[in-house]
Amino acid sequence: MKLFVVVFYVKGKGKKFQKRENRLRNPSCIGGINKVNLERWCRLRGNLLFYFKSKDPWSEPLGVVVLEQCQVRIDPPMASPPLTTDGHFPFYLVFDGGLCQALATISDLDRSSWIDAIKVASYEGIRAELNALRQCIERRRCYKPNVDLQTWRLQRAQVLDVAEVPICEISLACDNLLCDGHGCSPNPSIVIDVYMSSAKLWVQYGRTEIIEKSSNPGFLNTISFRASDGLTCDSRIRFTVFDVRERVSHTAVPIGSACVLLSAIQDSSRLRIPLVSRNQSTVGFLSISTWALEAEDRGSSTEHTPCRAPSHNNAQVWSHRRSQSLPPRLGVKMRLPNQSDLKLLYSSPFMQTYRFHSGLGGDICVHEFMAESRLCFTFPHQLLGVWIQQEKELLQEVAGMGELREPWHSRQVELLDRHLHLLRLYSQARENLQAHKGSLFKPSSRKSDRSLEFAPVNLHLQRMWVHNDTLNKADFYDWITVGAFTAHSHKSKNGGLIKLVQQLKESPTRSNSNYQITTKISMANDAIQAIKQLRKEVVDGMKILMRLAKEKQTVGMLPICEDMIRKTRILLSLWDPGLVEEALNFVEEYKLIVTDDSGVGDDLTLDSSGKPILVLSPFKRITQQLTSLNLKSPDLDDFATPCTPRNVEDIWHVSDSKLLVNKDSNHADNNLLNTSEGVKSLCSEIRGDDDTNFVIFPDCEESQNEVSLEELNSNSLNITNGNEKRTEPDTNRMFLDTNVMCSSPSANYYKPTDEPEPWDITQLNIEASVMCLVSKVKFLCGRCGSPAVRLRQNSKSLQKSVITEQPTCSVNNKKLTECSKEVEKISKTVNCVTKISKNGNKFTDGLDLNKIVDWAAELRPSMRKLRQAMDGLLKTARLTHSVFRVQEDPKAAQRVCNVRYRRDVCFSQSLTSLVAGLMTRLWCHKPDPTFVTVLSTLGPLACFESLLSYHGNEIDMWGDMSVAVEDLRTVMFTLVRCPSPVSLEPQPVPKVSGSRNSLVVSLPVPDSLYSLIPSRQILSFHVTPVFFNIGINEMATLAESLGATRAQEASNIDNFDRLNEYYLRYRKLNISENSNVSNGRFIGCSSQVKSLAELMEDLKISIHSGKSKNVEVLHLASQICRQMKGFRFTSCKSAKDRTGMSVTLEQCQILVDEYHLAEHEFQKALDCMRSEGCRRENTLKNTNVRKYAFNSLQLLALPKLYRPPAGTYGSAQT
Repeated sequence: MKLFVVVFYVKGKGKKFQKRENRLRNPSCIGGINKVNLERWCRLRGNLLFYFKSKDPWSEPLGVVVLEQCQVRIDPPMASPPLTTDGHFPFYLVFDGGLCQALATISDLDRSSWIDAIKVASYEGIRAELNALRQCIERRRCYKPNVDLQTWRLQRAQVLDVAEVPICEISLACDNLLCDGHGCSPNPSIVIDVYMSSAKLWVQYGRTEIIEKSSNPGFLNTISFRASDGLTCDSRIRFTVFDVRERVSHTAVPIGSACVLLSAIQDSSRLRIPLVSRNQSTVGFLSISTWALEAEDRGSSTEHTPCRAPSHNNAQVWSHRRSQSLPPRLGVKMRLPNQSDLKLLYSSPFMQTYRFHSGLGGDICVHEFMAESRLCFTFPHQLLGVWIQQEKELLQEVAGMGELREPWHSRQVELLDRHLHLLRLYSQARENLQAHKGSLFKPSSRKSDRSLEFAPVNLHLQRMWVHNDTLNKADFYDWITVGAFTAHSHKSKNGGLIKLVQQLKESPTRSNSNYQITTKISMANDAIQAIKQLRKEVVDGMKILMRLAKEKQTVGMLPICEDMIRKTRILLSLWDPGLVEEALNFVEEYKLIVTDDSGVGDDLTLDSSGKPILVLSPFKRITQQLTSLNLKSPDLDDFATPCTPRNVEDIWHVSDSKLLVNKDSNHADNNLLNTSEGVKSLCSEIRGDDDTNFVIFPDCEESQNEVSLEELNSNSLNITNGNEKRTEPDTNRMFLDTNVMCSSPSANYYKPTDEPEPWDITQLNIEASVMCLVSKVKFLCGRCGSPAVRLRQNSKSLQKSVITEQPTCSVNNKKLTECSKEVEKISKTVNCVTKISKNGNKFTDGLDLNKIVDWAAELRPSMRKLRQAMDGLLKTARLTHSVFRVQEDPKAAQRVCNVRYRRDVCFSQSLTSLVAGLMTRLWCHKPDPTFVTVLSTLGPLACFESLLSYHGNEIDMWGDMSVAVEDLRTVMFTLVRCPSPVSLEPQPVPKVSGSRNSLVVSLPVPDSLYSLIPSRQILSFHVTPVFFNIGINEMATLAESLGATRAQEASNIDNFDRLNEYYLRYRKLNISENSNVSNGRFIGCSSQVKSLAELMEDLKISIHSGKSKNVEVLHLASQICRQMKGFRFTSCKSAKDRTGMSVTLEQCQILVDEYHLAEHEFQKALDCMRSEGCRRENTLKNTNVRKYAFNSLQLLALPKLYRPPAGTYGSAQT
């Protein structure tokens, strides 16, 4: 059947009509217009009406009228005067914009024919006619219209299971297809339909690629028939061969068809059937090659142990066929690897299968997968919880200072206000992620959506399974494809994060006072982080000591004591006493005097009668909300302090008798900080003095949300349970509870009414507690005469007080005297210990080892004192930190907050993508001892490939992504054993804890991998990320021509240096490059694959060559990454078009290098994957258009290997 294109032709010499034109008779006379009617020849082509220069049909075209959004009328519109007839028959074209074009013909019949032709010439008219013809065709059919396989599965609420073994798989080929009337070969493509007897309809089950100009095509796409789709042996399969006349619109005409039963296909390994046209004539033949598949036998293997290469005498028969033109061996079955764990991490899988020819005469079976990660929204939700907790704790830290006097009062309130606004932003973003419904990926069409800005764009797993039995080789290859890690909705054209961070570092000069404050803030924050870490480690040591004491085992006690002594020495040397003295002086000078424990200061106002009125100030308004402080992490339900009863009273309590505030409103505000609406309410009421300088994106540096790593170790000692009801004896044991230590306000902050402890007293308390504890441990170990250990040698320097002179006040003088006496008392106690070292130890005098029954009870008081002393050290450090933060310049702090928030957005996207890649490797691959060795020694390599152009808005994306990838180096990953399958969580979920500067991500691993970890201990590692970017589109051409890519080139060189350092360390592991094990089969290193040393040398030469669009850098980096067991990430702006070109190219390059894909098949395989594979489906998921968003100009600018095949690109959303 031929396809005819209908064109409106004019009979005779053509249609003549008169066209009214307006011409200026005299240009100098404005408004002097003469109406002239001219006779012209016109021709209609589609929706274009051409009019010629004269009435001669052979004259040149003068203009064109586009017949869209217009109506044809015989009567003139109201705004236009009627056309004088003069024996002619006029009609009018009235456009939607109000324009009117008058036309006329020489007869009424001509006018009617022109009107009818113009009415159906527009696109809307053609589409209406097309729909009418389709309805007519459907009415002539006796069955329902075709539906595709995706729609069929949606109707049945069915999801593709990649672990399902298909009934069979087929490849197709045709021969002797008829040519057209001109002798040209067709462009064949086969559509496979399956008749579903249950629904009595045909389902389009699949289709092949298009082969250009061939009467004997062999198709590379294969079709897998699955029982889950409702197929049985009696299912009818229809093959229809089409001749594709136009690839863009997929306009095609049927050549012929054939219908067979699925059982006939299964029974024959090779079936050749005739193709019959509609007039029942034979137009060619169809060859169907069939092979069976079965699941890989895991029952007799030991996949939970390290994989071993099969012996040479293995008699197992594998699938192998010489070529598509020769029949396969009979009874051959292909074994598919098990991918049941893939659905634990990914959803909505899409699968495409291929069969390629190898240069050795065999076939290469390829299965291509694409799936959405379940972590796309859940992991950023966890990360936002960490940052929310951090902002709450920073808010609590500043409030713990107490209310300050002016000029610092307004800055303190402004600082609190910034934290509240940031709480609102983070809380709202977290709620948006939690409320998200639908697909588990963020489409590129929503990349500028602020509500989901913390989620990565278009995050997918791209997976390829390759099998070549001639080489006895099979393996999986994974890519994480994701959009650029950037804040699309934030301010652009500022260079991105890499420029903003650089500006923050260069903005303050060393002579500027703000630079000094910034330095002090940084020093205080670093000291707090170190104190928290050391405190946790000391408490861990005390836990082990407590366990050994309960068991009365002395082995191992003394090394723990030595480690505690070393760490407490570090604790005592962390702080500069001058900074602490400066902070304490500041607090005592500017803090409002509090006369009672109500939290109300002396800033009172008077009423008309002169009596004081206690009005709740903005500061007190905030601190009043801290009475219900659920400022602990949502994951920690233990709010009890280590030294107080379970039911803790309000920390910042204001007496109701002194406040002129309605009790109902106080009750309503009780939990404002626990909901985003409450935070919004606070933000609307709490304002600083200067509201114009308020920053929408504030940020801060320090976090306190910690979850101890001991909880991840099943062998750790759990001394207390946070859910138990605690009595007084239990309260005394809470000093070793790490959760309580992290969430308790009294263990981390001063109350506004507290008097800060002098620095010397804090240090002496720590020293005395450690001395006492170590002395008792040595006594229990049998060293009764061991002297006490001194942590510091210079005792004279400890005797002077750090309390400076304060304004004259009897209260302060009294407190100063008490503090001095306490310092003197503790110093005498410490010094007294060293004087009696010859006669024993004062801490152990009077103890009898034989009479001590409970060793743990003997050590517990000293441990409690040490914990309290370390808490005092942290509280003073926090107070110092908050003092310096209040003194920071507000505008500088706002700039830092803006950059910090943007950095959080980008980091959330990069970390989510990295965790998705890690979890895929841990769960969806067979255990590899070599990979475990790399994890435990070096940490894995993560290679990020980007195709952004260093021009326009993509400069910001590149800058954001550079910093986001670099920040991944600070994250620590910990492998923990996954709980049993009978668990509350159906999927393995990574957990994030720690603080912004020291995040810890706990990755659950299956038992098969956990058994390979040495000693089955907790394995922690850091990732080494490298980031290479090469632009490939027309904007990259422009940037390179302007010489504007130096920053990109410098970044690539820096990342090569990091990659080279990693390679040098990897080389020391002596891992063999000539063999590997994957999927239970031996993999010999292909002769076409270069060694690591050669690849590194080639990359060094290429990266310093300065070539234009040097994509060789990306190719070499990807090969190096795979050989060193690394992870591959590919990105562009939205991970859709350029990413699709890059991934498919890398897939085909792997087939060439490692599986001997025939050279003449390379371009065919590349075009097939791009036209029919998963990346084409990805464009449909993102933009609802199954085309790559490239135009003709971009196509010319792309490197040759990155160009899509014809018909797969066009006008689409970028």
